[in-house]
Amino acid sequence: MRARWLTAGLLVAAAAGCVDTSDPGASSEQVLYRWETDGEPTTGERGNMLVNEINWAGSVSDDKSYDPDDVFIELLNKNPRPVNVSGWNLEIGGDYSRSFRLPKMEEPIQPNEFFVIAAKADGAFGAEADVILEGLKLGKRAVYVNLRDADRRLMDSGGSREEYIFAGSYDLVTTRSMERTQVLFGNRGNQDRAWTSNIDDVMGTGGERKIAEGWRTYTMASPGQANSADYTGSNTSGGFE
Repeated sequence: MRARWLTAGLLVAAAAGCVDTSDPGASSEQVLYRWETDGEPTTGERGNMLVNEINWAGSVSDDKSYDPDDVFIELLNKNPRPVNVSGWNLEIGGDYSRSFRLPKMEEPIQPNEFFVIAAKADGAFGAEADVILEGLKLGKRAVYVNLRDADRRLMDSGGSREEYIFAGSYDLVTTRSMERTQVLFGNRGNQDRAWTSNIDDVMGTGGERKIAEGWRTYTMASPGQANSADYTGSNTSGGFE
């Protein structure tokens, strides 16, 4: 009905010889893109920059010392082009509520590359981290991560502000991160079906994980690399190599 009325209006205007052919300018509702220039932020389509891993559980050193504050968040660029996340916004919800603005990054994240945001430089994940965010804390009951670009457009989210944490654990011996699965349909980060717990120790790849020496025995996570395999039968988050 609306399209019919618009068409009728244009026909009347044409008949009157007063069609306005001037450039109307950019629509206020149009999605505007920031294309990459050196060190400047870019943007992407929603869901193509994923919140790919959330290690809320902390770390356990080889001498069995537990650090609940040694946490990280990993992003994965699923765009077909590089994305610079300078000035992007990271909003933490759940048990803790805080917003961070990512610092200026000289290099973009290449397609299918990972980007690790860690809370500590001297913990299990600091050596692999692309950014250290002092003050980063993640809940142990409910955790939510909201990712927005430099213009505050929603790119992706993971977890829930109110529901109990979807995956990952600390069982008084080991910690396990919460990893994004690759479901075929409806892969929304705010649904529990989109997450599983890391199982790297089962795969026997603990020595190959990008975790600092001294934390590899009891800390199960995959910062900066593909998530561990998921054998639930309905989806997969990693390879079978």
